[in-house]
Parts: sequence; C-alpha cells; structure tokens
Amino acid sequence: MSIQSVRNSAAAANRRASKRVYDGGNQLRVKATHGEGRTNNFSREGFLADGMENYEADDAVEGTLQAPDGKPARFKGKVIRVDEDGMRAVQLVNFDSDALLLCQGSDVEEGTASASASSQAYSSADKGSDGSNPNS
Repeated sequence: MSIQSVRNSAAAANRRASKRVYDGGNQLRVKATHGEGRTNNFSREGFLADGMENYEADDAVEGTLQAPDGKPARFKGKVIRVDEDGMRAVQLVNFDSDALLLCQGSDVEEGTASASASSQAYSSADKGSDGSNPNS
C-alpha cells in the first residue's frame, strides 16, 4: 500500500470548496498568539503558513491576518495538519468580515462582501469542526 502526501495528491486538490490564492505578492501576514509568519496559500476555508512552529495538529489558533498594505483582520482557527517542511494548515472556524474579504482573494472587490459569500464561508467553516474538513 502506497501513501501519498496531501501536498502532492491531485484528489485532495480536487476536493477544495473554493479557489486558493498562490500569488506570492498577495500572501497574508499571520500573527498568532504563539507565532508569526506568512501564508504560502489561502482560501476562504483556511491557509497554509510558516512561522507557527509552536502549534501542533488539533491546536486552536487565534490571531490576525493582514494583506500587504492592509489592516489586520481577526480569526480563530484549528491546526488540521503539520507538513514535513513545518508549514501548518489552519482551518478557519471563526473570523470577522475583513478576514472573509482577505481570504476570498481577488474574487471579491475590497470593502464588499455579499451575503451569499459570507454564508458560504461560515457554513464551510462549520463543517468538520473536528478537523476532518480537507479544505485547508
């Protein structure tokens, strides 16, 4: 039996509920209670970030996300995966509207969030609060 890492799995990539942002110039700064770093990629379900070595799988994480030249937006999440390279995948479980806008990337114009986008994000965050949601 062969086990493939999530990072290289095409099947895992196809399970994503929303578009990820990989553009290096648009990555977010993450400040958490026990760490600080930058995202490698993000979507409205969560993010993959460095600088969070003090967190392990299943740990709650709370802090802010900030776009380049932007204001900080509050979030609460759960570490759902620790990659071999030290990156942490964080599932967003609670966040303010500014964080929703950041995590939707270029899909939403700055300063506006539709009710349907907001409800989609919150319902996505509610799914799998036990960490089983593969969307980060």
